[in-house]
Amino acid sequence: MTDKNPEILEQNKRINELTRKVGRLEPKVNSLEHAIEPKGYISQAFEKIEEHLDEQDQKIMRLEQQMNQRMNSLEQTMNHNFTELRSSLSHIIDHLTKLSDLPEE
Repeated sequence: MTDKNPEILEQNKRINELTRKVGRLEPKVNSLEHAIEPKGYISQAFEKIEEHLDEQDQKIMRLEQQMNQRMNSLEQTMNHNFTELRSSLSHIIDHLTKLSDLPEE
């Protein structure tokens, strides 16, 4: 038995529209829930970014350590070379000026 009451027909029409809208929205909501939930796409993307950043931090730390080691080695080598150069220059100056042969009395 169908009701011919215009108000009821209008309500039924509105209910049917809303039912169709909900039907169209359900897959979208499910998709969003799947993307946002703790193991969803977005969470996985953030985890991958975090892993990548951790790897980059480790690489930077290793490079910094290598650079510090090389700088320390270079500094030691330069200090040694300067010491040798000073000694050589001192010896040359002494030889040229004969300062080492000056009479002491």
